[in-house]
Amino acid sequence: MHFELILPGLDWPTGPGHHPADDLALPTLSKLLGFSEAIWTPRSTPETLLAERFGLTDRLPHARFRRFGERTPAPTDGHWLCCDPVHLHFSRDTLLLNDAGGLDITREEAHALMDGLNETFADIGHFEAPAPDRWYVRLAAEPQPEFHPLADVNGRPVQLFLPEGEDVPRWARLSNEIEVWLFSHPVNAAREERGQRTINGVWLWGNGTAAASGSRPFAALQADQPFARGLASHAGLSPAATDHYHRPDGNGLALIDDLQRPLLHMDREGWCRALQALETNWFAPLLSDLKTRKLEAIRISVPNDRHTLQLDVGSSGLWKFWRKPRTLGSVLAAAPQPAAQTP
Repeated sequence: MHFELILPGLDWPTGPGHHPADDLALPTLSKLLGFSEAIWTPRSTPETLLAERFGLTDRLPHARFRRFGERTPAPTDGHWLCCDPVHLHFSRDTLLLNDAGGLDITREEAHALMDGLNETFADIGHFEAPAPDRWYVRLAAEPQPEFHPLADVNGRPVQLFLPEGEDVPRWARLSNEIEVWLFSHPVNAAREERGQRTINGVWLWGNGTAAASGSRPFAALQADQPFARGLASHAGLSPAATDHYHRPDGNGLALIDDLQRPLLHMDREGWCRALQALETNWFAPLLSDLKTRKLEAIRISVPNDRHTLQLDVGSSGLWKFWRKPRTLGSVLAAAPQPAAQTP
């Protein structure tokens, strides 16, 4: 049996001084890294890797899958767009976007804003927020533009990620109208009084073509991320939680994003706590199953926007006593460098 662990956020950047992981007790991860073969492949996203494992490579209806992976039931009719809350701000003359990760939106705030959006923009569709930081709009007709995923835009100039294709002006106008509406909403006035950043925009994205079920070379999936849960449901799987490793009856796959948000917000302490929990709940039992040959191989995949690190460990290679444990920092330091720009 084989097991793959997709771990976005494991690649905390290396730099001068100690890597954050160097100060942690990570004996099992160090052993896995020492026995692994590291391969650097082109950039990817957790969602893209996961879809590929399901045999799906076309532009997927991300919003639909994510909505159907939420804990609250979703209507089966209509077309879905993610309409995620963001904070827009200028740096000099450049408009930048930050996702809701640092906004601490409460359920009461989200409910108040949903009520207002549905009253003001009822002709557009129905807005809902199954989670305070994940919003959706359900539409009667499928939107035509190609929208950029929020993860691609976060922390970057908005101008570089404007929608493309057909009917773009309509959606640009809707985004602008929602920004104007949010600017004067009492929720944001109260946030300003408390010294909080405002919820002054939304990012529309996630439309795509309905996907047929592809191949599925694994018997079990562990995932908490709504998109992963929705994709699993589409493929006829019931995903398990990611609190700890469950030995599957066949090949297994897990997507754990506990490290992703701390990395995105450079939360060193939060990242270290999450990595320490992975050592106990995942790396140790995985290595134990590898040693006892309950697993034949483990793959740890670490996607990001620069490259993807793939770490392969086989049970047949554990006898190579000359392979010494390696630190995470030393493995990440070997990442390929971007090609130099020619003048």
